[in-house]
Order: sequence, then structure tokens, then C-alpha cells
Amino acid sequence: MENLKGVTEIERFMQAGSDALTDNITERLATTAANGLEAVDKLNDEDIREGVIKLLDLIGNLNRSGAIDELSKVAEITAKQECKGGIFSTISMLGKPETQRSLQFLLNACACLQKCK
Repeated sequence: MENLKGVTEIERFMQAGSDALTDNITERLATTAANGLEAVDKLNDEDIREGVIKLLDLIGNLNRSGAIDELSKVAEITAKQECKGGIFSTISMLGKPETQRSLQFLLNACACLQKCK
């Protein structure tokens, strides 16, 4: 008889754990669904919808051209590079055409973003 009582307590313990797990999963699913609906609802705003579509088109173009892969490679190479030298090395780099084009690109990008305010 005592053995059955122990089995019943273990069953209750397991059922309580199962109920708690189910409640937690249900809460997480409800939160995820609410967040998903909020994101979908924001797409009803015409400006947001147009911006998302433009962004997706740009990402598609960058992917087709291979630019995303190249950018990833550049990030990996740059992270592994050691920066040696001082002020004279920097001045030397400024004389290279590719450095000047890169700086001009960054200046143009910044100027463009400042106009968008």
C-alpha cells in the first residue's frame, strides 16, 4: 500500500511539472504570436511597407551581385589584420587612390545622410 502511495506522489509531481511546462510554453507562444501580429500590423502603414519593400529589393540586388559575400570577406580580413605603423604610415596610405576613393565615398554617404534629417 505504501508503494502505491509513493507512485501516486511521483505521478502528481510529474503532472505538476508537465502543467507548469505547458503553461510556460503557452505563455511564450502567446507572446510570440502577439509580437508577430504587431509586426504585421505595422506593415499596414504605407511608409513602413514601402520602406520594407525597398530594403528587401536592395538586399536581393546586393545578394545577386555577390556584394554581401564580398563584404563578409572584407569584414573577416579586416578583423584579422594588424594595424602597424604610426602617423607616417597613415600619411602614406592617404596618398593611395583607393584610400582617397574610400574616404570620398564615406564623405558622400555622410553628406547624403545629413540631408535626410
